[in-house]
Amino acid sequence: MITEITRRDIYELFRDGIDTFDWPNSKQTYHYYGRLEEIEFLERLYDLDKLPSTDSRYKNAKEDIVQHTISNDDYDYCWVFRDERFGLISGNDDTFLQFLCEIFNPYVRDEKASWELFLNKVNELIRADGYELYVKEHISGRNNYGYRLCGAENASKMDNKAIIDLIDEFKSGLISKATDGDIDEKEYKRCRDTLMNIPQIKEALPAFIKSNRTSSDFRRYMQGAKAHYAERRTMISEGMDELKSRMETNNDPFMAMSEYKKMDLLGRGGFGSVYRYHNDCLDMDFAVKIYEPIFMSEEEQKEGERRFFREAKMLFSLNDKHLARIYDAGRLDGKPYIRMELIKGYNLEKFHERFGNLEFKRSAHAITHILAGLKTAHEHGIIHRDLRATNVLYAEEEQTFKIIDFGVSAFLDTENHTKLTKTGEQIAGGVFIDPLLESNPKLRDPRSDIYSVGSLWYYLLSGRAPSGSDMREYLKNVNDSIEGWQVEMVMKCLAGNINDRYSSCDELLGIIKGKFDFRKQ
Repeated sequence: MITEITRRDIYELFRDGIDTFDWPNSKQTYHYYGRLEEIEFLERLYDLDKLPSTDSRYKNAKEDIVQHTISNDDYDYCWVFRDERFGLISGNDDTFLQFLCEIFNPYVRDEKASWELFLNKVNELIRADGYELYVKEHISGRNNYGYRLCGAENASKMDNKAIIDLIDEFKSGLISKATDGDIDEKEYKRCRDTLMNIPQIKEALPAFIKSNRTSSDFRRYMQGAKAHYAERRTMISEGMDELKSRMETNNDPFMAMSEYKKMDLLGRGGFGSVYRYHNDCLDMDFAVKIYEPIFMSEEEQKEGERRFFREAKMLFSLNDKHLARIYDAGRLDGKPYIRMELIKGYNLEKFHERFGNLEFKRSAHAITHILAGLKTAHEHGIIHRDLRATNVLYAEEEQTFKIIDFGVSAFLDTENHTKLTKTGEQIAGGVFIDPLLESNPKLRDPRSDIYSVGSLWYYLLSGRAPSGSDMREYLKNVNDSIEGWQVEMVMKCLAGNINDRYSSCDELLGIIKGKFDFRKQ
């Protein structure tokens, strides 16, 4: 656990800078938001439109931050570290660590400033609490950082990559100490103590590690064992490479996903990220959804993980070509993940950008695909309740529309009805979502999804989500290919009274198919 002491030390580090005693510039400073504007940086991590304002004049955090950091410029430097809305002084470890990683993201950091000095100091501070920032990937040839457990007290929890990286790091330091260089005593002790507590390799540690508690003892040991530098390098390399080999052999290649290569980020939301992974053995790409919430308490984190796996279980039970296929779920580097098919195509927003307002028959054909997927879900007792243009994809190869995200549905077991608003899950208020959910978050009725279907239909025909008192007239006027009875089909989905909507996906599917023969398309 990252202590409040460490959090405050890091806050003061960025606020006050680092003393380098290099006259005349004895203090190095670095803006945590790098080369971005401060609000631009914060929006990479937080939904400022949904965070509350601390200034009663403004409705959300974004408005008050703009006022106080740009217009008035009266917030203290590094104010964000002390602002409880952002969870940096007293929030969970993940929130704090993700914030630190973003500071050193290649897109954010100022390459002309002393970011590496601050990275090293941050690592020195958080390692005392059992974490470290490490190079998890490269973007345009530049290091991009993640975070992970480290240290002797966390040795049994460290993932294989972290252990292998530690072996490589210690190997370099040992070679330096055994020849013409040096290794920091604290680093020697940290690396040695950690390796001594890793169950998979502690019995196989070379004698030059086991026998020597200090770096000076180690150097004397190597001087006695081998006379020449080259021989010492070989001895250390062989011993440390054997440890790496053991870790690679012990690694479960599927659950650790070591045969997968992380390719790129496909999307990110408040509760997780979706990455494209390539499987070398199958020569196939998959989408991997990783649960990594930005802003949650420890209790909410645990509940969120349970919900994440409920989503995986629900989707695994569904078999329909109009729903994204789920292959498996588990943990990757300690974080829950769902591995699913990678759909090569684009969401409805991109679809509309590409094809514009559709003529009615073509829009109805797309809607039948969405209804078919929802029908399968409803038959299994699953109501989506968060259907929107960004979680329906058009698969180009199959020429099929598919629903990809049932995250909110995972809340809908009985025990969680009262937890919907407590956990901050946004199930209502979106432009495609049934307005009845806003006044009654516990509503469980398939006709809520019928409303969302109508919203998507309206969007495909007009280019905007339904809103305002002129919805019917706007739809008539914006797309002159639509006949009156067709407008009424869409508007029946959007009826304010739930009893005036179509009763089920089956009913609406039957009506559409009775009007059109899609086999001729």
